[in-house]
Amino acid sequence: MTTITSNQSNAQTDVEAVRAGFDAVAAGDLAAFGAAFHTDATWNHRNPDQLGGIKHGIDEILGFLGASMELTAGTLRPVPVLYMPDGAGHVAVLTRITAGRPDGRSFDDTQILYFQLEDEKVRSVDQYVGDPPVVTAFWA
Repeated sequence: MTTITSNQSNAQTDVEAVRAGFDAVAAGDLAAFGAAFHTDATWNHRNPDQLGGIKHGIDEILGFLGASMELTAGTLRPVPVLYMPDGAGHVAVLTRITAGRPDGRSFDDTQILYFQLEDEKVRSVDQYVGDPPVVTAFWA
């Protein structure tokens, strides 16, 4: 007999909340993606490229995602490889991100997206890029 502890249950709930955001991006549903965030959430794309820096609030986060999709002509694919929850509102996600640009540039980068959740919604995301020079050249 397996007993699910509160911490395990919280971890599962946190992963489901984060997974819903990945599913929304995969479906191109920006409204569903935005609904998974607190209105004052932050997203820190930790790379010195044109999309880098901290996005404050859902409008800036949606703008960041929208610009990423537009620049890649819809080819941006963030695919979660491994969810690592702690059961206390934190989920690190090993993520493979691929995309192409209309001019032929492409990238395939392994990144860490670190989510902090509160009340089953995302409070903040820290995005750690795996190969900063390659990603910077891609977004240039």
